[in-house]
Amino acid sequence: MNFFLLQKSSVVGDLDNNFKIIERSFKRCVSKDCDFFLTTELFLTGYPPQDLIFRNDFLRKIQIYKKKIKALTKNKNSILLLNIPEKNNDKIFNTLFLFKNGLTIYKKNKSVLPNYGVFDEKRYFHTQKSITHDFKYKNKKIRFLICEELWSEKLMINSNKKVDYLVCINASPFEINKYNKRKKIAARNAKYFKCNVIYLNHVGCQDDLVFDGGTFVMSKSAKIIYQCDFFKESEKIINIEEIESKKTIKIVNDEQLQIYSALICSLQSYMKNNSFKQAIIGLSGGIDSALCLTVAVDALKSENVKCFYLPTIYNSKQSQRDAYKLAKNLNVDIDTLSIEMLRKKINSELMTFFQNKPQDVTEENIQSRLRGMLLMSISNKFNSLLITTGNKSELAIGYSTLYGDMCGGFSLIKDLYKTQVSELSKWRNKIIPDFCRFKTKGLIPESIILKDPSAELKMNQKDEDSLPKYSVLDRILELMIDKNYDLQSIKKCGFNEKLIKKIWNMLKNAEFKRYQSAIGPKISSMSFDKDRRFPITNKFKI
Repeated sequence: MNFFLLQKSSVVGDLDNNFKIIERSFKRCVSKDCDFFLTTELFLTGYPPQDLIFRNDFLRKIQIYKKKIKALTKNKNSILLLNIPEKNNDKIFNTLFLFKNGLTIYKKNKSVLPNYGVFDEKRYFHTQKSITHDFKYKNKKIRFLICEELWSEKLMINSNKKVDYLVCINASPFEINKYNKRKKIAARNAKYFKCNVIYLNHVGCQDDLVFDGGTFVMSKSAKIIYQCDFFKESEKIINIEEIESKKTIKIVNDEQLQIYSALICSLQSYMKNNSFKQAIIGLSGGIDSALCLTVAVDALKSENVKCFYLPTIYNSKQSQRDAYKLAKNLNVDIDTLSIEMLRKKINSELMTFFQNKPQDVTEENIQSRLRGMLLMSISNKFNSLLITTGNKSELAIGYSTLYGDMCGGFSLIKDLYKTQVSELSKWRNKIIPDFCRFKTKGLIPESIILKDPSAELKMNQKDEDSLPKYSVLDRILELMIDKNYDLQSIKKCGFNEKLIKKIWNMLKNAEFKRYQSAIGPKISSMSFDKDRRFPITNKFKI
């Protein structure tokens, strides 16, 4: 039995182009005499369509393309799988169809709707209580599942155990270690039903979500016997009977490679799908902007990236040397725009209104906001995407300036803690992944990696003058944010109660900033965009 696996990218709302992908690929499927043509969850609409689902004109267009897709199968032997939002009696369902010879030969609605993290499916879809019915083909029983259904132990236990294949279509977003979780769930089902599992996953990006692909086939004994690439589009034809006897495939599961791939994929997709030709970055000579520039060049090529250095008297000569050396290493144009004169002028104008109050963070933020204003002006004038360079540690505790360094259209490393930024920078200096546009090691100067982090908004400033060491801060933040630990649980990990409470208050007080931050790729299990939803006005004490 031959399955044609479509691991391709589709764009939300672009029904015409998404249809054309299906049309072209289905022709190849038919030419190879495949039994099944499989697409990922909601491929036609793009995933996730969010509130587009509530628009009747959107639903009507889906029906038009559904008819077109069904018509593709006329006088064809291949069975085409399509999953779309389907309205029935004023209720919308996540519905899977099988089409053959211009007819609907199978239909089911998704019965388990995820409603956690980035998922809001109960907002959009209804479910129907029904007995799972399998599809019989060539004396084999095939059970079709839609994403979350594979993860439901209750559904697994209540289903008929006599099944030959589980085919699960997915739009499962990337996060660190997600692939291992998928394998574990697939293995549980393979062992329970004693059947093969086909796990088909979406690839590409949608706003902050990254879909890593990684489609696989698992044997009855829970061994991976076929594996598609990660973060790459592909069309694969598999015959389970032929590959069943093959040895288990070993997967290289490098965490840093996963993260870097996700950043590359996300930036490329966001630029392309939102019609940006060029990216711009403000370089500080620090590690955050250095990593952002390196990723941008690896993703877009040097000629499509431009950077700027915007100093005041507080920026060291070493920072300038580091910024220019990095730009030279990456073959990127760099210009200096001094903001010192503007800084002095604004401080002078405001002095009267400040009523001789001593200088504080207000004056520091003016520098950051000047940089943001100038970079956004260049972005507007040339229709370039300004990449903002703040990391997760800074966003968590509010160590950033609203309308300043937070300015930009895409926050590339917003879901990476400072320590992760450092680790990833060191990794890229040693490794050249195949997909990178710049085939050189050691791109980020060692002086950038080794220097003490500093915002350089006043003389001899260091981040750790006002913050704990990042190795301590990031671990507490990880426990507090990613794991949602309470005070006692964090204390048991060896941290001081006073420090924990201080960090909690900083986290809580910075909520209003995060609500106004640019989107960026989800990398962790708890990103700041859709995963974590806390109120701005919040008096809760940890």
